[in-house]
Amino acid sequence: MTCKELRIAGAMLFVGEGTKLRKDPRYKNTFIYAIELTNSDPQIVALFIKFLKEELEVDFSKVRGQLFIYPDLDKEKVMRVWSRKTGIPIAQFQKVIMLKPRSLVFRHSPLGTFKVRISSKDKFLKLQSIIESVWKSV
Repeated sequence: MTCKELRIAGAMLFVGEGTKLRKDPRYKNTFIYAIELTNSDPQIVALFIKFLKEELEVDFSKVRGQLFIYPDLDKEKVMRVWSRKTGIPIAQFQKVIMLKPRSLVFRHSPLGTFKVRISSKDKFLKLQSIIESVWKSV
């Protein structure tokens, strides 16, 4: 994958799956500049992490992961799988969110859903700039 392709892929993944700029409810007129992408496909998450490292040049020690799973999944096993597939050490995972069980008809992902997160105003603004440049080139 070329740098240009990675830039476009990362920007579009964030546009489609990322958490947008939002107000911080704790303070008046302040925003949360977190870059977050949530998905159940490890390849999508891994591609976005590659984008974070190579295009946004994030300090990987500041990247966090968070897992959303149903109670019937083995939390430790799923954490190890996501850690291996994303390169994020389990020590950098935030609290695992246990979802309420669904009906027996619903088939949830065997790996749950994973959120990758980095909080950085500078990187968030750089990402927004990349997104704008991608839209201009279309």
